[in-house]
Amino acid sequence: MGTSTWDCGQRAPRWVRVGAVVCLALALGGCRPAPPPRSLNVGLNREPLTLDPHYHNDSVTWSFLGNFYDGLVRFSADMQLEPALAVRWEHAKPALWRFTLRPEARFSSGERVRPADVVASIKRGRDDPHSNIRHHLAGIVKVTTAGDDTVVVETEAPSPTLVNRLAFLMVIPERVAREGELKTVVGTGPYRIVASNPGRSVDAEAWPSWHGTPPVERVHFVFFADEQKLMDGFLGGKVDVARQLSEDQLGELRVRPGLGAELQPRLQVQMLAICPQAAKGETARALADPRVRRAMLLALDRVRYVRGVYRGNGVVASQYVQPVVVGYDPSLAPLPYDPELARTLLRDAGFSRGFGVTLVCTSGQRVPDQVGPIIEDLGRIGISVRADEVSWTELLQKAREHRSELTVFGWACSTGDASDFLNAFGHTPASARGLGTENYSGYSDAATDALIVGADREMDPARRLELLQEAQRRLLAALPILPLTVRFGHVGVSSRVDVATRYDQWLLVETFRWKDTVR
Repeated sequence: MGTSTWDCGQRAPRWVRVGAVVCLALALGGCRPAPPPRSLNVGLNREPLTLDPHYHNDSVTWSFLGNFYDGLVRFSADMQLEPALAVRWEHAKPALWRFTLRPEARFSSGERVRPADVVASIKRGRDDPHSNIRHHLAGIVKVTTAGDDTVVVETEAPSPTLVNRLAFLMVIPERVAREGELKTVVGTGPYRIVASNPGRSVDAEAWPSWHGTPPVERVHFVFFADEQKLMDGFLGGKVDVARQLSEDQLGELRVRPGLGAELQPRLQVQMLAICPQAAKGETARALADPRVRRAMLLALDRVRYVRGVYRGNGVVASQYVQPVVVGYDPSLAPLPYDPELARTLLRDAGFSRGFGVTLVCTSGQRVPDQVGPIIEDLGRIGISVRADEVSWTELLQKAREHRSELTVFGWACSTGDASDFLNAFGHTPASARGLGTENYSGYSDAATDALIVGADREMDPARRLELLQEAQRRLLAALPILPLTVRFGHVGVSSRVDVATRYDQWLLVETFRWKDTVR
C-alpha cells in the first residue's frame, strides 16, 4: 500500500482533517450528530398578495419576497443604494446605463444568472399588462445584453431615478418570464421556499447563494388576518418576530418576560383618496369640488388620531411624502383642524346640508379605532360616511377601478424619492408609460403631469427638487388625496434574536442574528 507524505508547512489533505475531527469527537465521549438548525418564526400582519415579484406593489409582499429575490441594486436600512446582482453600474450617456452582473450569482434552481434573465425580467415588468411595477420602469425604451456579464438600459430621456427604481425589479429566470402569474419562487435571494401552507404559512431555508449562508438557517413565516391577531400571536409565543404591532397593546410587553419591541421608522404616509368617478348624483358633484375636499381635510382632527389611535407614535402629515424622501418640502405646514371653516366651505360649495358617501377600508384598519374617528369627524360637518369593509385585495381592486368613493390607504416612497408617489398617484393614468397606475382618485391635470415628467428627466438635483415640490403643491391645492398622518411603528422581537429594522419596513431575515450559540 502506498503512503502519502507532506511537508510540515503544508495543510493536511481534507480527508485527514475530517478524520482528525471525527477521532477527537470520539475521544471526547462519542460522536454526536449536530442538532438541526432552529427555525425562526416570523409573523406578518397579512398574507402576501402573490409569489410573483412583478404582479404586486404591496409593502407586506415586498417585505416577504425580499428574502427570496434580488434586483440589480438594493437599498440599505437607511435607504442608501448598494450593489446586488449588479456589482457596478455606470452612466455611460445621459440616457444610457451599463450594469455589470455579479459572476457568482445563481438562482435557487442552480442556474447561473445571465444578462438575458435581466433583460427578460425588465421587459416583463415593463410590458406585462398585469405588472404592478410598471411605474418603476417608466421611460425604459430598450434593454439589451453586451457580452457575458453586461446589461445595457436605454431610456427615452435622462432618468435620474432609474437606478433607485430598478431596486424593485426583481430578477427571474428568462425561461419563466413569458408565463402568467408565477406560483413558485425561483430567485437569487438568501432563502428558498421548502414548504407552503397557502393562506397560513411558508417554510424557508437558507442556501449558499451569493449572499453567503445567513446566521438564521430556517424561517417559518406565519400569516395573520390583521394587526391585532398578529399581536395576539406574538404575545402568545407563536412568533419570535412580529412585523407590525398594535399600539394599544404595547404596554403588555412590559410584563411579558422575553418579549420586547423595536421602534420602526416608516416611509409610509396615511392618506384618504377621493374619487368622484365612483359616486353618483349629489355625492359625485360634491367630491368633484376642491372646496369640499378641503373642507373634509379641515374637519379631520389628525392630532387626535396621533395622540389617541397611535398612542403618540406619529405626526400629522403636511404632504404626501416623509421628511427623509427627496422632494419633501419643509416650507409646508399641515392644514389645521378647523371644523367651522370646513362648514363654511361646504356652504359655499352648495352642500350646507351635507351628503352621504361610502368609505372602503379593510378589517385590519379596525373601524372603531382608525377609520372610526374619520367617520365621526366628517359626520360633525354633515358628511354621512358608511364604512365598506373588504379584504385588502378587494380594496386595491375597487380603488384601481375607480369604484371606491373614499379609500383609506398608506403609501411609502420606497425609492427614497417623491417621484415614487407622484408617478403612481399624481399623473394622469397612462398605462403604456407605467404612469398613474395607482391613481385612485382619477385626478388629471396637464400642468401637474408636466412637472412630474420634467422631474423624471431633470439631472440637476436642485432644479429637480423644485419640480417635485411644485408638483406636490399643485396636488395639495386640488386635494384629490388627503394626507393624514405619518405613523411610526414597532416590530415585536423576542429575546432570542436581534432584528435590524429598516425605513422601508422590509424584514430581511439574513440581517437577523441569534442572541446565543446554544441550539
